[in-house]
Amino acid sequence: MTTASVPRGNGEEARSDGRSPRSVLGKVGLILSAFGDGDLALSLTELTARTGVAKATVHRLCQDLVACEMLERDGSDYRLGLLLYSIGLRAPRQRTLRHAARPALENLAQALDSPVSLSVPNGSELLCIDNAGRHRNRAGASIGGRLLQLHSTAPGKLTLALLPEQYPLARLAPHMRRMTARTLTADRLPGELVRIQEQGYATDCEEHRLGYTAVAVPVRGPRDGTYLGALSVVAPTARQNVPRTLAALRTASDAVTTRLSVIEAYRTEP
Repeated sequence: MTTASVPRGNGEEARSDGRSPRSVLGKVGLILSAFGDGDLALSLTELTARTGVAKATVHRLCQDLVACEMLERDGSDYRLGLLLYSIGLRAPRQRTLRHAARPALENLAQALDSPVSLSVPNGSELLCIDNAGRHRNRAGASIGGRLLQLHSTAPGKLTLALLPEQYPLARLAPHMRRMTARTLTADRLPGELVRIQEQGYATDCEEHRLGYTAVAVPVRGPRDGTYLGALSVVAPTARQNVPRTLAALRTASDAVTTRLSVIEAYRTEP
């Protein structure tokens, strides 16, 4: 007999078997990950419902997290603390990639006058580690934002196509939601991923949000071509020129890989 699963604030489940972890660290992880992209603050009741952890335990752990600045009090509610953001920026891989990509992101956003985002694989989702463009808050991904419905976004589909072992469709299919009438269904997704593998880029034509089209290309490591993340541009469908955007994205991606190579060479110099 299976146990009902507990929904998290980002739309995913706390655990596939519906049980909360027994360790304190596991419960802390559930509390911190309960905050969705649009959640500025959550009440104790909301945290309890989203984590499936006993209310008294959530309250005690939240007090400890406030004391160590991982959470902050917002009246009677809680919000994520700046310490988490500071720690995240110290992660070596993301920090190096973000540093290498920043000039390319800014140039691309200016040239196309559209939001540009850099997202990296993170467990079963994608994490936006940087963005650029004056319209980014309206149409682009926010820094630290998580892409959960990977099948409906250009960077998500690109990641599914290039990392099939990390993101198996069998695990993804039960959680796929139709974001718009154009969102691909589970039976059409495998063919789409094969096409993406062959052409080396992904598009999302109003599959995630009506009125917007996105294009994404991979950013690869300088040594072995490892897929590091997705560089993507989103723009209103009426003015999105896919061939022009794709050419600009590929040039920007190559520039990031070249800069990563320079950084790597500098660090290994005696």
